[in-house]
Amino acid sequence: MQKGKKTTIKTKIEAIDDENKTITYSLFDAEISESYKSLKATLQVIYKENVALVKWTYEYEKLKENITAPSPESCLDIATKVTKDIDAHLIKA
Repeated sequence: MQKGKKTTIKTKIEAIDDENKTITYSLFDAEISESYKSLKATLQVIYKENVALVKWTYEYEKLKENITAPSPESCLDIATKVTKDIDAHLIKA
């Protein structure tokens, strides 16, 4: 999850909440496991007038407090791609 470095992150869908329009993913792979006990990302679609907005929220727990772990914000490139893929899918629907 280092900026400028390509990485692959495995995800698992933890929860889908149709009423609140959220999907919660757990993110994991060897690199994440070196720094984090858990890392989750929640995507929420918010409708305002004729516009749909996407809000990402990250929850994480470091393995140790003193560990210098990459920030979950480094997942933003992945979140942007997922958001664009969802947008393209919804436009087709």
